[in-house]
Amino acid sequence: MKKRIDGRTVKGLRIREQVRERILTAYIELLRGGVPAPTARATAARAGLSLRVIFKHFSDLRALRLAAFNRIQAQSREFSSEEIPARASAAERLELFVQRHMRRLEFVTPIHRTAAMVEQVDPDVADAMREARNAAARDLAKTLGPALATFSRIEKRELLTALHMVCSWPSWETLRIHYRLSPKRARAIITRAAMAVLADTQRRVRAPAEAKRGRH
Repeated sequence: MKKRIDGRTVKGLRIREQVRERILTAYIELLRGGVPAPTARATAARAGLSLRVIFKHFSDLRALRLAAFNRIQAQSREFSSEEIPARASAAERLELFVQRHMRRLEFVTPIHRTAAMVEQVDPDVADAMREARNAAARDLAKTLGPALATFSRIEKRELLTALHMVCSWPSWETLRIHYRLSPKRARAIITRAAMAVLADTQRRVRAPAEAKRGRH
């Protein structure tokens, strides 16, 4: 027999979810405002709640940080929704990937900076960061896959590994923070680097076939 849920219970659950949302929103706003490690007190003040309420909804700051990471990562998936023409070349596909992936990296940068500070000591964040990197690698492979039919398994793996490194968040962060480049300029540099990697691999893949034809 199913347990009946009365109106008061439903209202209580809704209010609880609204308060949790306020806390999470406040934490993320602090991150985007330049606070790399928001405290519970700062989060409570931003949300207009008491400190006690924060820990009523999140067991500790690690749980809140992980929830924020997961929320931002989920929101960033919208940058992968763009359709790619079926007959697009490898270069066209790669350019589209870089453009949308760099927009995604700019979006997730605040929480990735926080995660990078604690990744070595927080296994939950380490797992979340690993999955984010794996998701980027899967997206890259899916985007380029149809255009790499002539590549061997080893050639394809080496190309995707090199491109994943070029298009990684550490590369983006280096250009944005160390070199103080705008998103547009950083995106242009990564696009050129990625295209150079692709072109070099394509030349090496074609070379044996062209040499063979030259002997006949």
